[in-house]
Amino acid sequence: MRITDITIYGFGQWVDQQFTFSSSEITTIYGKNESGKSTLQQFILFMLFGMPPKQRKFYQPKNSSKMGGRMIIMTPDHERIIIERIDDESRGKASCILEDGSVKDEQWLSKILNGIGLDTYQSIFSFSDTDLAHIRTMQEEELNEILLSIGLTGSSIIYDVEKRLDQEIGNLYKPSGRKPEINEQLTSLQQQSKHLDELKKNEGTYHNKVEKKHYLQERYQSVQEEIVKLHQERRKLDTLIQALPLLREAKRIENQLNNSNHVDAFPEHGVERMDQYRKLILPLRSERSTRKNNIEKYHEKMLEVNERLLPNSTQEPLYELLNELSEVQFAIEEKKRLVKLISKQKARLDEEIQQLHVNLSKSELDQLALPFYIEKQWGKIRANAEQLYYKKQQLEQQKSQLNEEKEFLNGQYKQLKNQLLHDAHVDELRQRIDAYQTSQVLQAENQKVHQEWQKTRLQKKNLNKRILYSTIVIASLLMVTSFVFTEFWLIIVSIIVIGFGLSILRINKQTIDMIQGMSDINDPSVVAFVDVTIEEYYEARNILEEQEAIQSEIEQLNKKIQDNELAWIEWKRKQTNIYERFEQLDQQKQEQVTQYPFLVSIEVDYWPDLYHHLQRLLQLYEQLKENEQLYLQESTKVDNYIKQCEQWAINNNQLDLNDPESVLVQLQAINEQHNRTLQDYQHYRALWQEEKNLEQQLQKSILIYQESIDKLLIQANVTDEESFYQNAALYKERTSLKERNKELQNQLINIFPDGFESYFERLELNEYYVEKQEEQNASLKKLEVELEDIRNNLAEVQAAINSLEGSNELSKKTHQVELEKEKLNALFRQWAIRKVAKSYLVEAKKNYRDQYLTSVIQEAIVYFSDLTDKRYVKIYPPTKNQGFIVETREQRRFHVNELSQGTIDQLYISLRFAISKIMSQQYLLPFLIDDALVHFDTKRMERVINILRRTAKNQQVILFTCKEEIMQLVEGEVLQL
Repeated sequence: MRITDITIYGFGQWVDQQFTFSSSEITTIYGKNESGKSTLQQFILFMLFGMPPKQRKFYQPKNSSKMGGRMIIMTPDHERIIIERIDDESRGKASCILEDGSVKDEQWLSKILNGIGLDTYQSIFSFSDTDLAHIRTMQEEELNEILLSIGLTGSSIIYDVEKRLDQEIGNLYKPSGRKPEINEQLTSLQQQSKHLDELKKNEGTYHNKVEKKHYLQERYQSVQEEIVKLHQERRKLDTLIQALPLLREAKRIENQLNNSNHVDAFPEHGVERMDQYRKLILPLRSERSTRKNNIEKYHEKMLEVNERLLPNSTQEPLYELLNELSEVQFAIEEKKRLVKLISKQKARLDEEIQQLHVNLSKSELDQLALPFYIEKQWGKIRANAEQLYYKKQQLEQQKSQLNEEKEFLNGQYKQLKNQLLHDAHVDELRQRIDAYQTSQVLQAENQKVHQEWQKTRLQKKNLNKRILYSTIVIASLLMVTSFVFTEFWLIIVSIIVIGFGLSILRINKQTIDMIQGMSDINDPSVVAFVDVTIEEYYEARNILEEQEAIQSEIEQLNKKIQDNELAWIEWKRKQTNIYERFEQLDQQKQEQVTQYPFLVSIEVDYWPDLYHHLQRLLQLYEQLKENEQLYLQESTKVDNYIKQCEQWAINNNQLDLNDPESVLVQLQAINEQHNRTLQDYQHYRALWQEEKNLEQQLQKSILIYQESIDKLLIQANVTDEESFYQNAALYKERTSLKERNKELQNQLINIFPDGFESYFERLELNEYYVEKQEEQNASLKKLEVELEDIRNNLAEVQAAINSLEGSNELSKKTHQVELEKEKLNALFRQWAIRKVAKSYLVEAKKNYRDQYLTSVIQEAIVYFSDLTDKRYVKIYPPTKNQGFIVETREQRRFHVNELSQGTIDQLYISLRFAISKIMSQQYLLPFLIDDALVHFDTKRMERVINILRRTAKNQQVILFTCKEEIMQLVEGEVLQL
C-alpha cells in the first residue's frame, strides 16, 4: 500500500494544504522544529485509524471551522482508494471512495488494513528518536526485557505494560507488607468490627421502651379516630339545623302541587308564538289585496300593445331574412378581405420562387408531388455524405497516428535491446547468487552440526566425571568395609572396580578426542566457503532484477508492435469500405436528380433545406387556390340574399326598391320597430306574471301562519284564542311552583349528598336538636382530656428512647463497616484483574516468542551486521539465565550492557526493521520514521539509509527529519515544510 496524495481541510496548524508523494523509494519530509512534521504524521495516522473525540478536539484548527481531510492510497492490486474523514460528519468515521464511484465505510477500511489497529501499527511500522532516548536510561535487566519486547512485537509496549502491572499489584497487596492498600484496609476493618460488637451489647434495654411507645401510639390513634367520628356526627347535626327552613318549604310546595287544579299540557312558548303569528298574518292580507289590483291593470296594457304587433304571416319571412343578415354582412366583408389576400398571396408566391433560384414555374407547382418519405430520404443521403467525408478525415488522422506509433515503438525496442546484457554475463550473475545462497545454507548447517558435537563432548566429559567420582566412592566404601569387618576379599573387589572405572574413562577419553576432531572439522570459522561478499550478492540480485524488468518491457513492446500491425490491416479494410460507400452515394444522388430535375444545380447538403422551402411553396399555392374558391362561394351567397329581400318587399309593399343598396337598412329599421313593440308587450306581461306570482306566494304564506295557529289551539286543547290565553295563565303558575321545588331539592342535595328524603318523615321541633347537640359536646370534651394524657406519657417514653439512641453511633458504625467491606472487595477485584492480566500477558509473550522470535532474530542479524559494518555477525536471544548476547566476527561475545550506547541503538533499530519486514508480509503498510537518526554519525546514518532504500523497494518509507544532512543523504523525493 502506498500513499500518493494528501489533502488537509484543517488539522492543527495545517489548513487547506495538499501534499503529493511520488513513486520515489524514500520520501523525506524536511522541516525545522515546530514546522508541522509531527502534525502531518498524526494526520496520516488519523486518516488510517481515526481518533477519539478529545484528541480530535486537540487538533481542531484555530483559523478554520472544518477539521479533517482526505488521503489517496494505492493498494497492492493497483486500486486507487480515497479515504476521507471530517470531524463534523459521522463523528470522524472514514468514508472510502473507490474507482467505480462506490462508497465504503470504516469496517471496510479495517478489512483493507487486515484488522491492524493504531497501537499495533505504531509498534511495528513507526518509531522515533523518543524511543531511542528512552532505552538510554535503562538498567541491564530492563534493557534486555525491552529489546525482547521489540523483537517480539516491534515496540516496547509489552515491557511497559508488564512493568506497570507489577507496580500496581505491589501497590495493592503484599503478604508481609503494611503500606499496600489492601493490607491497610484489612487492619482498619478489623478495628472497626471490634468497636461495632461493643456497641451492640448496650442495645438490650432499648426494646422495652420501644414496645411501650408502640402501645401508646396505637391508643393515641384510636382516641383520635373516636374524636374524628364525634366531629363528623356534630357536623351532620349542625347541617340539619341549618337546613330545617328549606326542608319545611319543600314539603309545603309538594303538598300544593299534589292538591291544586292544574293544566298538565301546554305548547312550549305558546303565548309568544300565538302573538307572533297574529302580527305576521295581518300585513300579508293587506298586501295581497294590492297585488290583485295590479294584476288587472297590467292585463289591460298587454291587450293594448298586442294590437300594434306585425301579423305572423309577415313576421316569419322577415325573421328568416334578418337571421341571415349577419351572415350576408360577414360574406360582403369576407369578399373584400379575400380580394386583398389573393393579391398578396400571388405576389408572395412569385417572390418565393425567385428567391429559391430554382428552375421551377407556377404551372409545375400544380404537378409537383413531394411524398412524406422524400424528406427522410434526402436527409439520409446528406447524412451519409457528411458521415463518409468525416470518416475519410478520420482515416487520414489514424494513418498519421499509426505511422508515429510505429516509429516510436521501433525506437523503444532498439533502445531496450541495447540495455540487455549478454547471456554469459547474466549466467555469471546467477551463479554468483546461487553460490552465496549455498554458502549461507552450508554455513548454517555446519554451525548446527558443530553445536551438536560440542554438546555431545560436554555430555561425555560430564559422564567421565560421574564415573570417576562413583568409582572412587565405591572403592573407598569397599576398602573401609574390609578393614572394619576384616573381609579382605572386598579389597580385591575394590581394585576390580577401580580397574573397570579406569578402562571406561579411557574409552570415553578416546570418544571425546574423536568428537573434538569432528567438531573442528565442522567449525564454521575453519570451513572455507565460496568467496562472495554480501555486497556482491545484492549487486548481482539488483542487476538481475533490472534485466528482468527490461525483458518484461521488451515483451510488452512486442505485443504493442503486433497490435500496431493489426491496426494497419484494419485501416486498409476501412479505406476500401469508404470507397464502396462513396459509389453507392453517387448512385442514390443520380436517382433523385432523374425524378426531380431541378436538383441538378443544388448541392446534396442543401436538399433537406430545399424540401422545406418546396413544402412552403406548395402550401402557399394550395392556400391561393382555396381563397379563390372561397371568393366565388361568398359572392354567390350575397347575390341570392338580395333576390330574397326583393321578393319580400314585393309581397308586403314596405320597402323602397328604387335603391337596392338601402334594402338591408330598411329591413333593419322595420325589425327594430317591431322589436320595440314586442319588448313593451313582454315587459307588461312580465309585470303581470310577477304580480300574479307574488299574490300566490302571499296566499301560501297566509295559509302557513293560519295552520300554525290551528296547531297551537289543538295542542292547548281549546277551540278559540280566548280559552288559549286562560290555559296559558294556569300553566305558568304551576311551572313556577315546579321550578321552586326543583331549586329547593338541588340545595338540599348539596347539603345532604347521601339523600334528604328520610328527614321529611321525622321533622322535629328545634328544641330536640339543641339538646342532642349539647350531649355530643360533653362526649367530645372527655375524649380530648384522655388524648392529652396519652400525649404526655408518649413524650416521656420518647425522651427516654432518645437518650438511649444518643448520637446514633451504632447505625453509623454499622454503615461505616459495610462501606469498608465494599471498599475492600473493590480493591480485591482490582488486584485479581491485574493478576489475571499479567498471567495472560506472560502467556501471550511466550506464544509470540515461540512463533516469531526466530524469524525476527534471523532478519535482525542481517540488518545489525550491515549497520555495524560486519563487526557483529550474530545475535542470541535472551534465555532464563541470561539476556541478549551479540557475537563479533572474531567470535567474541558481549552482553547487551557491555555494548556502547550507539551499538545498542543499532541493535534496537535492527530489531525494529526485522519485525517490520516479517509483519509486512501480512500488512504491507507505509513505514514512518520520525527523527530517529539524529544521534547517529555520518557513516552509521548512511548505513541506515541504505537499509531504508532496500526496504523501500517493497514498502513505502516516509522519513520525517529536521536535519539537512539527512535530507541530502537520502537523495530521494523531498517535501520541505
